[in-house]
Amino acid sequence: MTEERYQPDSRANHLEAWKLTRSGSAWFLQYRGVPAVTDHVLGILPRAKAVGTLSHDPQWPYRIRMDFKPDGSLAEFLDFLQEVLVIHIRQKGCLDAAIALDFYTRPAKNGSGDLVYTSTAQSIRLIKHYESAEQAEVDRAGQELCRSLSDAIVRHEWFNEATRILAVPGHARDKPSVSVLLGTLLSRELGIELTSVSCTTPLRKPAKLMSPRERATMLHEFRVDEDLAGETILVLDDVYHTGYTMAGVANAARRAGAGTVLGLAAARNLRR
Repeated sequence: MTEERYQPDSRANHLEAWKLTRSGSAWFLQYRGVPAVTDHVLGILPRAKAVGTLSHDPQWPYRIRMDFKPDGSLAEFLDFLQEVLVIHIRQKGCLDAAIALDFYTRPAKNGSGDLVYTSTAQSIRLIKHYESAEQAEVDRAGQELCRSLSDAIVRHEWFNEATRILAVPGHARDKPSVSVLLGTLLSRELGIELTSVSCTTPLRKPAKLMSPRERATMLHEFRVDEDLAGETILVLDDVYHTGYTMAGVANAARRAGAGTVLGLAAARNLRR
């Protein structure tokens, strides 16, 4: 009887399972889930290489070869990737890898088909609409998100090499974006310099309201005036929608000379 081939989660965001096997002098990491996991593993293990999976093992579609014995930190790193959302980057050449802490919405548990905000989204919304909330609640939400983002950076063996934080600017001129507010907190928490990002267009629509053609223009919307030659940059966004805004800031970092550009979002939209 032929074994049924593995079918990934339709949301395609998780490292679902992994195993480490040895063959002669080589070690093989096999996994199932989002293929972008490979980008993260190669980021922390540049000596490793992605190889095709074995045709007779349909349950493990992705495979990475290591001609060395990995230490115990790899298992800890892979366990971490099972806790966050690994983002598949469509705008090639801008970001090297990206993750999000959580989904923005999830299906309601009552089976109604409705979507409900996650606790991460509730914190983001509280900060975004701070005028109608108690300041203590806003501050608490900011600190909670900052702790979660900080923990993700520290535990990600590639992200914790970041030397600069670039927060995605907002589309409203009269108040800072949630990303900038979180970036300020993270900069203080981790001692990583927060670098200013400017927009070429004074007023712009939120990315979620843009047409596909308008979103594509976001790749050239942002500017970084400082020299980032050879630096590892962390682009921070509150919500990851289509990826064009984060990619646009990443592209600006590339033009300023950045060597590695990584993306971190507090939440991402649920993909069905």
